[in-house]
Amino acid sequence: MASSQKYTVLSILQIISDLRGENVVNSDNKRIRAVSSAAFDFSNRKFWKTHLLADQSMAGDTTSNYTIGSSTYPMRLNGLCDIRVGGTDEAYRYTVVDENTSKIMISESSTAQVAYTWFDAANDVWKVHINASPAATDTIYYSFYWVSPALTATTSTLVCPNPKIIAKLALGDIYEGEDETEKAIVAKNEAEQLINELTGQDNQPAVNQVITQGNVIRRGIGTY
Repeated sequence: MASSQKYTVLSILQIISDLRGENVVNSDNKRIRAVSSAAFDFSNRKFWKTHLLADQSMAGDTTSNYTIGSSTYPMRLNGLCDIRVGGTDEAYRYTVVDENTSKIMISESSTAQVAYTWFDAANDVWKVHINASPAATDTIYYSFYWVSPALTATTSTLVCPNPKIIAKLALGDIYEGEDETEKAIVAKNEAEQLINELTGQDNQPAVNQVITQGNVIRRGIGTY
């Protein structure tokens, strides 16, 4: 275990073996793939606070398209939640919309500060298209939500506040592969219960913390 939120694949495999009553931890490739699939499933369930990368930055280069995310932190679908060009004040904010809305906004005003994300299938990465193209002297500030990448080794790490969620999700898939349907259903139901509990905690404000409710909107992510 690396922290209270980050765990190695091996630590999840240990939980799985314990739940199955195995004396030795099974770390074969099939089980690693089950853990990898479970970690991706969990990270893609909602916009978890644990899966937000805030206050990132990169340099402009006079082009319009920039890669968001990396092999370690791949951006999830609709994951870009904040982008500003040239500064961090509100005046530098760009509105994130879909491609069609972007075209409409640009047709109405060529200087509209607007951006949209698109998937570069050839390179297997998400990119953001920014209007107008940032200058080489501009810094692009952005925040986005990521999903768990493919985990291929016992030393690979994943993020989840409750490791039993990943273990139970993976265990359900393992049981399905063994034609243990009833056990698979039980494991997955237990995982869903834990996810529901965590969702409530994730949505609940801390003591004296103010969060958005209804039509109240708080602009910005991170420290700016």
